[in-house]
Amino acid sequence: MALTAAVSAAGRPASGAEHDAAFWRAIATNKYALPAGADVRALSAELADLLASPDPELRDEIAYSTLASWIYQQKLLDAAALRPLADRLLANLTAHVGERDTDAVFRRSFSALTLSVIVARDNVDAVLDADAWRRIDAAALAYLAAEQDVRGYDERNGWMHSAAHTADLLKFLGRSRYLDAAGQRRILDAIGAKLTTAPVVFAFGEDERYARAILSLTARKDFDDREFAAWTARTKPALAEPPTVAQLRAIQNWKNVLAKLEVLLSNEAQPSEAAIAARTALRAALKTLY
Repeated sequence: MALTAAVSAAGRPASGAEHDAAFWRAIATNKYALPAGADVRALSAELADLLASPDPELRDEIAYSTLASWIYQQKLLDAAALRPLADRLLANLTAHVGERDTDAVFRRSFSALTLSVIVARDNVDAVLDADAWRRIDAAALAYLAAEQDVRGYDERNGWMHSAAHTADLLKFLGRSRYLDAAGQRRILDAIGAKLTTAPVVFAFGEDERYARAILSLTARKDFDDREFAAWTARTKPALAEPPTVAQLRAIQNWKNVLAKLEVLLSNEAQPSEAAIAARTALRAALKTLY
């Protein structure tokens, strides 16, 4: 497929872009090595714009993959450089949010995914201060609630996956030293709300991504298994008689995530007492759903 978002049909940069497709392909082919003398901040800002491309090669294989390498694997961006990049990505989360079935979803979804890499980096290198972390946390929860385009995959344009990418961001936020008990409750409630109000039954692996986000919480030393059990009770979707389509959809999404999480917890070699209690609560909740 021809690159469409940042380069013209002739291979030249489109309006606002600095580099053509060949430039970015060469970086990807060279294991994402930064070109000699290049300004990593300027190139990262350009890549953040390329996350909006409907072309899956440019968006996923080049823009996101290059940013992930520079942020996390190679650590080419220090704390000072990550701040403006994070701000740019946070602004992307609100671009045309609420629309459905438009290409605008790519900018939002892949910005959430790239923010997850920044938070993952912070979990090992402490590159975010508390204020920056809180802004990402608040924006992630707001975006999860506001995003209406929850398509998973398109055979021409590739992955949209806004629900899964936001789950990935929540997974790394859930591991943070900055997260307190109230923040854990907010993540759980936000996930519960998304699962029970989504306009589709998730069918592109979103269930495991949300389960892994919750798993990050159960692995914490300050995880409250009693609060978790209360969450499973208060978030369980209700069914009318006869049930509505929306209610059945909510039950299916809810059941899929709880079942996946129960499997993940069961596979832990040395679960904590709190994780064992969480698994018990999950099994009790699942019995009411089958």
